[in-house]
Amino acid sequence: MHTNVPYKDITEKQAWSIFLSEKYRTGRCGPFTPPEGPDPNDELWINPHRLFEGCAVRTGFSGVGGTVIGMLMGGFFHTMGPLDINEKLSTWQQLKQSYKGFGASCARMVKGFGKVGLVYSATECFIEQERGTHDMANAVYAGCATGGFLAMQAGPQAAFFGCAGFAAFSACIETLMGNH
Repeated sequence: MHTNVPYKDITEKQAWSIFLSEKYRTGRCGPFTPPEGPDPNDELWINPHRLFEGCAVRTGFSGVGGTVIGMLMGGFFHTMGPLDINEKLSTWQQLKQSYKGFGASCARMVKGFGKVGLVYSATECFIEQERGTHDMANAVYAGCATGGFLAMQAGPQAAFFGCAGFAAFSACIETLMGNH
């Protein structure tokens, strides 16, 4: 690209020449190269590290992870609930009765954990990109935004405490896990 050319003097060909560079023609966006080196004939080689660092993929994985954890937690908490033991029923009928609400319990937890995973991950990724740094403040800001957003329906006081509580929780988790 030409340097020191005033904006008004740039031709259309010069403006589009950035898209003809090696980065855009081959899709090689990052410094990562496979151990054996890229095949010079392979024009569609994509850096997998950059692919999995994108906000959409990270948010998707967090949502899926949240739904899996929600399913496990819903099943666990449902089985820990009180039992209605009726000695007149057979063992099989008692098992059927005790697991009647299992699916609904799992669905409630899946919805909650999946929503938290999606909102928190998307918010943290957006904040990280806007600030241009990866530090604890991103987690705290994302926690505050997520807690406030999820508690918003209950009113401003609940949104404030949701923001403060989730920000403190995010700071604790980030301290325990280290700056990944």
